Parts: sequence; structure tokens; C-alpha cells
Amino acid sequence: MDDETCYCQQRQHNATLAKALNDMPEGFCGVCEICGKWGHARAHPRLPVTSAWCDEHWEQLVNYRIITLADIIHWLGLILIIIISAYMMWRLLIG
Repeated sequence: MDDETCYCQQRQHNATLAKALNDMPEGFCGVCEICGKWGHARAHPRLPVTSAWCDEHWEQLVNYRIITLADIIHWLGLILIIIISAYMMWRLLIG
């Protein structure tokens, strides 16, 4: 866990934040929005949102793969190349 991405570091230097997080165990700065376990408050990896997630759900957010238009074009282009190559080989074989 990279402590610089959450509020755990600031807890030691900011008295107001330390008071707000007084009920949380040391080493945590939030409660996971998904499962309710102790976690860390930090910015979402791809959205302009700050929330809290446990380490397990944070890893899922970071590793979640979003399919983009570029991915779709890439695969369609690959399929098109295979189809054209197969057609050209078929035309060569039958004369």
C-alpha cells in the first residue's frame, strides 16, 4: 500500500484530520464503501471522485480493465486481416 496516495500520512501532521479519524485504528483513514472493512480514503484511479476502499477492493479498482474504442478497432482490424489473408490463400489454391 502506497501511503502517499491516501490520508494516512496527513493524519500525523493535521490535527483536525487526526481528530476526525480518532475512532479509526492506526494505519487506516477510511471505511471501505463496498464491504465496510477498514481501508484508505483516496482518489479513484480513473474518476474525479475521492472515497474509501479496503486494499482488496482498491486492487480491483486499479486492475479493472475498461474496453475502449481503440481496443474494438484493434480486434476488428485483426479479424479483417485474417479474413482477407484466408480469402487470398483460398483464391490461390483454387486457381
